[in-house]
Amino acid sequence: ACTACDFVFYRDPKPVAGVLAFKNKKLLLIQRGNEPKLGLWSFPTGYVDIGDTPAETAVREAKEEADVDVELDRLLGVYSNDSRTVVLIIYVGRIIAGTPAGRAEALDAHLFALDALPELAFDHDSRILDEFFHPKADS
Repeated sequence: ACTACDFVFYRDPKPVAGVLAFKNKKLLLIQRGNEPKLGLWSFPTGYVDIGDTPAETAVREAKEEADVDVELDRLLGVYSNDSRTVVLIIYVGRIIAGTPAGRAEALDAHLFALDALPELAFDHDSRILDEFFHPKADS
Protein backbone atom coordinates (compact mmCIF):
# COMPACT_ATOMS: atom_id res chain seq x y z
CA ALA A 1 0.00 0.00 0.00
CA CYS A 2 1.09 3.54 -0.68
CA THR A 3 2.08 5.19 2.60
CA ALA A 4 0.89 8.60 1.36
CA CYS A 5 -2.62 7.66 0.21
CA ASP A 6 -3.21 4.02 1.25
CA PHE A 7 -3.73 3.00 -2.40
CA VAL A 8 -3.35 -0.75 -2.77
CA PHE A 9 -1.99 -2.14 -6.04
CA TYR A 10 -3.22 -5.71 -6.54
CA ARG A 11 -1.12 -7.99 -8.71
CA ASP A 12 -4.08 -10.00 -9.92
CA PRO A 13 -3.66 -12.59 -12.66
CA LYS A 14 -5.47 -11.89 -15.92
CA PRO A 15 -7.92 -14.41 -17.40
CA VAL A 16 -6.78 -16.06 -20.64
CA ALA A 17 -8.98 -18.47 -22.62
CA GLY A 18 -8.05 -20.95 -25.31
CA VAL A 19 -9.10 -24.11 -27.06
CA LEU A 20 -7.75 -27.54 -27.90
CA ALA A 21 -9.35 -27.63 -31.35
CA PHE A 22 -9.46 -30.88 -33.31
CA LYS A 23 -10.26 -31.90 -36.86
CA ASN A 24 -9.94 -35.46 -38.16
CA LYS A 25 -8.14 -36.51 -34.96
CA LYS A 26 -5.51 -33.79 -35.46
CA LEU A 27 -4.80 -30.94 -33.04
CA LEU A 28 -4.65 -27.29 -34.09
CA LEU A 29 -1.53 -25.45 -32.96
CA ILE A 30 -0.33 -21.95 -33.77
CA GLN A 31 3.30 -20.93 -34.18
CA ARG A 32 3.91 -17.97 -31.90
CA GLY A 33 4.73 -14.74 -33.70
CA ASN A 34 5.89 -12.84 -30.62
CA GLU A 35 7.84 -13.28 -27.42
CA PRO A 36 7.86 -15.09 -25.17
CA LYS A 37 8.69 -18.30 -27.02
CA LEU A 38 8.72 -16.79 -30.51
CA GLY A 39 8.51 -19.51 -33.17
CA LEU A 40 7.36 -22.30 -30.87
CA TRP A 41 3.93 -23.90 -30.99
CA SER A 42 0.96 -23.53 -28.65
CA PHE A 43 -2.83 -23.54 -28.56
CA PRO A 44 -4.78 -20.49 -29.72
CA THR A 45 -5.28 -18.38 -26.59
CA GLY A 46 -5.91 -14.78 -25.65
CA TYR A 47 -6.89 -12.41 -22.89
CA VAL A 48 -10.57 -12.29 -21.98
CA ASP A 49 -11.81 -8.79 -22.84
CA ILE A 50 -14.31 -6.90 -20.73
CA GLY A 51 -17.77 -7.88 -21.93
CA ASP A 52 -16.64 -11.26 -23.33
CA THR A 53 -17.02 -14.66 -21.75
CA PRO A 54 -14.08 -17.07 -21.68
CA ALA A 55 -15.92 -19.27 -24.20
CA GLU A 56 -16.37 -16.33 -26.59
CA THR A 57 -12.68 -15.52 -26.21
CA ALA A 58 -11.61 -19.08 -27.03
CA VAL A 59 -13.70 -19.05 -30.22
CA ARG A 60 -12.47 -15.56 -31.18
CA GLU A 61 -8.80 -16.42 -30.68
CA ALA A 62 -9.04 -19.51 -32.90
CA LYS A 63 -10.43 -17.27 -35.65
CA GLU A 64 -7.96 -14.42 -35.08
CA GLU A 65 -4.84 -16.58 -34.82
CA ALA A 66 -5.60 -19.55 -37.08
CA ASP A 67 -8.45 -18.41 -39.37
CA VAL A 68 -10.75 -21.27 -38.32
CA ASP A 69 -14.21 -21.42 -36.81
CA VAL A 70 -14.53 -23.69 -33.81
CA GLU A 71 -17.41 -25.07 -31.83
CA LEU A 72 -16.69 -25.71 -28.17
CA ASP A 73 -17.65 -29.07 -26.71
CA ARG A 74 -16.65 -28.69 -23.08
CA LEU A 75 -14.47 -26.97 -20.54
CA LEU A 76 -11.27 -28.94 -19.98
CA GLY A 77 -9.99 -27.04 -16.97
CA VAL A 78 -8.73 -23.89 -15.28
CA TYR A 79 -4.98 -23.63 -14.69
CA SER A 80 -2.86 -21.35 -12.55
CA ASN A 81 -0.02 -21.31 -10.07
CA ASP A 82 1.48 -18.82 -7.65
CA SER A 83 4.05 -17.47 -10.10
CA ARG A 84 1.78 -17.18 -13.12
CA THR A 85 0.36 -13.82 -14.17
CA VAL A 86 -2.59 -15.44 -15.94
CA VAL A 87 -5.36 -17.89 -15.18
CA LEU A 88 -5.79 -20.21 -18.18
CA ILE A 89 -9.32 -21.34 -19.05
CA ILE A 90 -9.05 -24.13 -21.62
CA TYR A 91 -11.86 -25.65 -23.67
CA VAL A 92 -12.03 -28.65 -25.98
CA GLY A 93 -13.65 -28.10 -29.36
CA ARG A 94 -13.67 -28.95 -33.02
CA ILE A 95 -12.97 -27.03 -36.18
CA ILE A 96 -16.19 -26.59 -38.14
CA ALA A 97 -14.96 -24.28 -40.94
CA GLY A 98 -11.78 -22.85 -42.38
CA THR A 99 -8.29 -24.02 -43.23
CA PRO A 100 -5.63 -23.27 -40.59
CA ALA A 101 -3.41 -20.32 -41.53
CA GLY A 102 -1.30 -18.01 -39.40
CA ARG A 103 -2.88 -14.64 -38.68
CA ALA A 104 -2.54 -11.83 -36.13
CA GLU A 105 0.11 -12.92 -33.61
CA ALA A 106 0.68 -16.32 -35.25
CA LEU A 107 3.39 -17.03 -37.82
CA ASP A 108 1.63 -20.22 -38.87
CA ALA A 109 -1.20 -22.54 -37.89
CA HIS A 110 -1.27 -26.26 -38.56
CA LEU A 111 -3.15 -29.45 -37.73
CA PHE A 112 -0.78 -31.98 -36.17
CA ALA A 113 -1.18 -35.72 -35.74
CA LEU A 114 -1.21 -36.48 -32.03
CA ASP A 115 1.86 -38.69 -32.33
CA ALA A 116 3.82 -36.00 -34.21
CA LEU A 117 3.44 -32.81 -32.15
CA PRO A 118 6.19 -30.19 -32.41
CA GLU A 119 8.04 -28.67 -29.46
CA LEU A 120 5.48 -26.80 -27.38
CA ALA A 121 6.10 -23.27 -26.17
CA PHE A 122 5.17 -23.58 -22.51
CA ASP A 123 5.42 -26.24 -19.83
CA HIS A 124 1.72 -25.80 -19.10
CA ASP A 125 0.91 -26.78 -22.71
CA SER A 126 2.26 -30.26 -22.04
CA ARG A 127 0.42 -30.50 -18.72
CA ILE A 128 -2.86 -29.48 -20.35
CA LEU A 129 -2.43 -32.09 -23.10
CA ASP A 130 -1.57 -34.71 -20.50
CA GLU A 131 -4.75 -33.92 -18.60
CA PHE A 132 -6.76 -34.15 -21.82
CA PHE A 133 -5.37 -37.59 -22.67
CA HIS A 134 -5.26 -38.90 -19.09
CA PRO A 135 -8.16 -37.30 -17.20
CA LYS A 136 -8.10 -37.58 -13.44
CA ALA A 137 -11.03 -39.37 -11.86
CA ASP A 138 -13.38 -37.08 -9.96
CA SER A 139 -12.87 -37.37 -6.25
